[in-house]
Amino acid sequence: MSRTARTGTAFAWLIACGSLAAAAACAQEFPSKPLRLIVPLLPGSGTDVVARTFANAFGQALGRQVVVENKAGAATTLGANFVAKSTPDGYTLLVATTSTLAVLPTVQSTPYDTVKDLAPVAAFSIAPFVLCVSAESRLKTLNDLIAIARAEPGKLTYASSGTGTMTQMAVELVSVVAKINLLHVPYKGVTGAYPDVLGGRIDLIADAPASTLPQIKANKFRALAVTALKRSPMLPEVPTVGEAGLKGAEAEFVTGILVQAGTPPQVIAKLQRAALKVAQGAEFKDFLALQGYEALSANSADFAKHIKDGLAKWAAVVKERNIKVEQ
Repeated sequence: MSRTARTGTAFAWLIACGSLAAAAACAQEFPSKPLRLIVPLLPGSGTDVVARTFANAFGQALGRQVVVENKAGAATTLGANFVAKSTPDGYTLLVATTSTLAVLPTVQSTPYDTVKDLAPVAAFSIAPFVLCVSAESRLKTLNDLIAIARAEPGKLTYASSGTGTMTQMAVELVSVVAKINLLHVPYKGVTGAYPDVLGGRIDLIADAPASTLPQIKANKFRALAVTALKRSPMLPEVPTVGEAGLKGAEAEFVTGILVQAGTPPQVIAKLQRAALKVAQGAEFKDFLALQGYEALSANSADFAKHIKDGLAKWAAVVKERNIKVEQ
């Protein structure tokens, strides 16, 4: 090798070492300023309420302020895209749910790739859906629903928060596994359908435990099943869909934080440690329970697997049921 070549190689090596040293120093100093936690929904939404409590504890764990910013719009893709296109330095994070990460990309085009453009940090909460009917309904159990739906295909109705939402997809997954067809009636919000359920105009809804529990306790709703692998602590007497014979019909709502995919691994590791510390704390667990959620302590790899598995799962449901969102 010539002297010039050796000099060039040495110079390139010094640059590489300098870059690595700079990256390591950056990771060690991180975070050196406040962080932004982007919520792709309006203030006051369930996810927003949880995100704000999480942000406070998360900031304490990191030793820096975490500022919550709401960037609602375009069915949550506005906020998600903002983070996907942000500087990959770990200072801009996204709070997102299964709906945004695994369902939405299967029913409409998004300006970002969930897997390629976003890096999961950790997931901190999980909640199932509760399949509910009116307490006066002829449907006493989930097996009653299945039997009648098979005898009267397309006549039983269910309400959702809109086409492509988790409140629709949870019911459609049950329908796919049970091999039944129900008539979908979209509302602007699933709680808007509550009066129609009570009045017998809508047969079924799937909603969060926190929303349905008051109606169940007041003997206005009857809970047929929860769409979880295990029974909900809020509704311990209600069977799971698996216990009712529909293994594979589970649909749970996971919430976690993500950053831009180019963020240094050392930075993601620091964010993950702080997030898991919050998720494992008794105070945060108690807060989630009051909101109808269960604490979840899923690391980056587990959260990434949940997203990838969810994309495949919901894409299959969308294809099977030919679900389309008009844009």
